[in-house]
Amino acid sequence: MIDPTLKNSNILIVDDQEANIDVLEGFLEMQGYINIKTTQDPRQVLDLYSTFDPDLILLDLSMPYMSGFEVMEQLKSTMSPNTFLPILVLTADVSPVSKQRALAGGASDFLTKPFDLVEVGLRIRNLLYTSFLHQKLKNQNFDLEEKVKERTEELETRNIELSLAKEKAEASDRLKSSFINNISHEIRTPLNGILGFGQILTDTELMEDEKALYLKLLNESSARLINTVTNFMDISLLSSGNQKIYKKNVRLESMIVEVVNKFADLCEEKNVSLTLQAPPQADDIRVFTDNDLVIKILCQLLDNAVKFTHQGTIKVAYEVVNNNLQFSVCDTGIGISDENKSHIFESFIQEDFAITRKYEGSGLGLTISRGFVKLLGGKIWLESEKGLGSDFYFSIPYNVDSTPQNQENKPVETKTRGYKQTILIAEDDDINFKYFVALLSHSTIDILRATNGIEAIAICREHPEVELVLMDLRMRDMDGFEATTKIKTFRSNLPIIAITAYSELEDKKMAMKAGCDEFITKPVKKDFLIKKLEDFGIYKS
Repeated sequence: MIDPTLKNSNILIVDDQEANIDVLEGFLEMQGYINIKTTQDPRQVLDLYSTFDPDLILLDLSMPYMSGFEVMEQLKSTMSPNTFLPILVLTADVSPVSKQRALAGGASDFLTKPFDLVEVGLRIRNLLYTSFLHQKLKNQNFDLEEKVKERTEELETRNIELSLAKEKAEASDRLKSSFINNISHEIRTPLNGILGFGQILTDTELMEDEKALYLKLLNESSARLINTVTNFMDISLLSSGNQKIYKKNVRLESMIVEVVNKFADLCEEKNVSLTLQAPPQADDIRVFTDNDLVIKILCQLLDNAVKFTHQGTIKVAYEVVNNNLQFSVCDTGIGISDENKSHIFESFIQEDFAITRKYEGSGLGLTISRGFVKLLGGKIWLESEKGLGSDFYFSIPYNVDSTPQNQENKPVETKTRGYKQTILIAEDDDINFKYFVALLSHSTIDILRATNGIEAIAICREHPEVELVLMDLRMRDMDGFEATTKIKTFRSNLPIIAITAYSELEDKKMAMKAGCDEFITKPVKKDFLIKKLEDFGIYKS
């Protein structure tokens, strides 16, 4: 419990992310603090300082309109010299320069996201208690405070000089620094939502509507984290020259419809119209290309269009032009200025690229799209006008594979309901195994486990009732690739689904070559896994 003398303290939370504010506000209320104000707009801090008179400020650094550094500078210029206002910086930016600058600029303490709520509570209590003592001793320690202030100003000047010198020394290494900072911000920020709401959801007194909201926010943070990790993997493969392409005949219409449908709900939430314009005889258009890369390009362009369009329309179109397939994603969003068009495809670039940038994201989407288009032998370009929207185009060769195609697999014979079915899960990680067991817990399903490839082979030999295998590819003693190959030698018709944390296309190609019938990357969503099992005749209702 907090000290009764501290529970009436005025605490101001300044953070542009609503999820972060909900986590902190909910935690503080649980601790017993009763006077809490919040704002997502740092421009309101000065007014709140005058009207709310905070005893402590919890301050983010990276915010739209005004950074945390600027907020601290404004507060310093407004407060009288002998005022003590503790500021606890909570940020995803872990760079030493930012930490030094924040502490030099007036921060009393500094924590990086994701943070532990217990530690946050202790630091808040200590800062408030320090503020309480400071008020009691302010008159007696005036002279000492002046000396400390004088020394602090000297330290601030020295730190700024050091920061400037360091910034100049690292000018030739900007790309590396940008990469590290983006990884930190784009991974730690959603992690904070995942861990924070995960802790809050353990509260047994939460209302059902609160639980639903917090779970929704947790899932959104998880999806953002997965997208970020995928982007960093893609840019790494492109930069190292290790990105492979695997071409096959693709039915274009169904692929594009699937991509557009992914963004339908998000557009509906923003009241933005999303349309698809297909050419005549769209059903007949098939192209020999790498459909995974085409899907990723379209998703990146659509993600940008949705992110930067707040009203109006987004239109996706494709057509055959001079023996090329030309795609376009056109929006009525914020647009791009002429001076920024020339480098918009560079890494980590948003037009509003600064610590106060308004839009989340790694800044890699267009770089990844350009890299994939180049691998496919095509080109990408844009037309845009500031304030009126952007039109992105890319084209790829319109080639059709003339080699005979394998016949499609025959539908799997489904079993009568009530039939007891056995699944083997080959997984060496205990947590992942327990997760799959929880997903597949059902009266009509029996589950066997193997912790490596050797055990998986033995179980498939000894248990003819096994009707499907979920095979982790990376296991000790014998991996899933080798185990699959050996199992197929004596049970060729046994469906094997590869499940792995490795999402590179090379791993997928190796898995299918080894004999796997399907390939799923972790994290695995329940509905997606169940559908795959049903495709192979395994019931789960």
